[in-house]
Amino acid sequence: MRPALEAWVEETALLFEGAGLPRMAGRVLAWLLVAHPPEQTAREIGEALGVSKGALSPALHLLVRLGLAERLRRPGERADRYAVRPGAWRRLLLQKVQALGLFREQAERGLALVGEGRGERLRAMRDLYAFFEEELPKLLERFREEG
Repeated sequence: MRPALEAWVEETALLFEGAGLPRMAGRVLAWLLVAHPPEQTAREIGEALGVSKGALSPALHLLVRLGLAERLRRPGERADRYAVRPGAWRRLLLQKVQALGLFREQAERGLALVGEGRGERLRAMRDLYAFFEEELPKLLERFREEG
């Protein structure tokens, strides 16, 4: 892998790590975003990243479980291949919408306990999360229609 591309993969892995993925899973996902061909065997991924199959296997399983990658098999081949799952980013954002709802609900429960008079900060939290909970699905739909 070219040094500039290797640096990009590592930077992107750090970005994914900041979003909650383990570093190795972030490295694998970053590599799958730029790999050619887009479907890679575990051996190919391991060679590109300079890691063992043992280090790679949990990351691949996690990415498949999260719906960010998919496992494929080409006819006549024995090895599984992995690729970024189509629609992965949309699904990931829709999962975030569910999390936004949890934050909104928590703020509403807090407001019920302290009352509207003392709940300025909770109202701000509730209103922000309610806004994104409502608007993000609309934006995703608009993106799908325009894409």
